[in-house]
Amino acid sequence: MALRLARLTSLRTPAWSRMLHATGARLADGQPATALTLNFTLPSKAFYVKAPVEMVMLPGSDGEFGVMPNHVPTITTLKPGVVSVQEVAGGELKKYFISGGFASVNSDSTLNISTLEAAELRDIDPEAVKMGLAQYSSAYASATDDLLKSEAEIGVEVYQSLTYAISEK
Repeated sequence: MALRLARLTSLRTPAWSRMLHATGARLADGQPATALTLNFTLPSKAFYVKAPVEMVMLPGSDGEFGVMPNHVPTITTLKPGVVSVQEVAGGELKKYFISGGFASVNSDSTLNISTLEAAELRDIDPEAVKMGLAQYSSAYASATDDLLKSEAEIGVEVYQSLTYAISEK
């Protein structure tokens, strides 16, 4: 009876709660990391490779979130938006616009960000963004099939995110 009750109790505890408890217990046994190691790569280049940083803010598909040393191991998709990197405590944030991608945080406080397209926010031309948004909005309005409409919708989402990002500089 006690075994059956314990099994039923563990089934009622949400999986995320059991996972967080296990992660906390595991981290309590080892030495906490003092820095976050960042790998931020595109197919054509890398912004950061094994770089020690203080904190990174990410545009997760469920909302923005920050990663610091000893973050719970995580894998997530990234939506178009701004990745902000603070290299040293109290330092300025370096901001990059990404078109979307993936991020994973490992138990050794390594953050891996993979994206197809990224640019430093300061390098983005506001006029080109306005023009791109207008073009994709027009393409969306005139799309005659689902594929064209979907492609234009993705373009509109990216350019709307870009517009918001450069307005927040």
